[in-house]
Amino acid sequence: MNPSRISRQFWAVTLGLGLMASAPAARAELIGTQQLTQSQQSASAATLAQDRQTLDSFMARADVQAKLEQMGLSQEVTQQRLAALSNAEVAQLAGQINSMPAAGALGFQEMVIILLVAILVVLAL
Repeated sequence: MNPSRISRQFWAVTLGLGLMASAPAARAELIGTQQLTQSQQSASAATLAQDRQTLDSFMARADVQAKLEQMGLSQEVTQQRLAALSNAEVAQLAGQINSMPAAGALGFQEMVIILLVAILVVLAL
């Protein structure tokens, strides 16, 4: 036999054994329905807690409290109403809060007014 061929065979066998030794063993287990529902419930509980935290932090803001006071709702009433919300309502409100624009949105009418004021300022100068 050729020495280079023996060397290649040796390295091929060594590499193959090394790859087989480093490969993780595959394991398959059955997952019960109870275990699956528990993991889903814990994930939904974490999401619900985060959504409630979002609502609480939004309602704790001073500008929100002032607007609610203007509308005739005290802080105690709003807390009671928040506590009475269902999980779906909490998720919906938190989604609406998270999707609100940070600085508000300008409509077409506001854009036209700003443009007219800019034109008047330029003409006045």
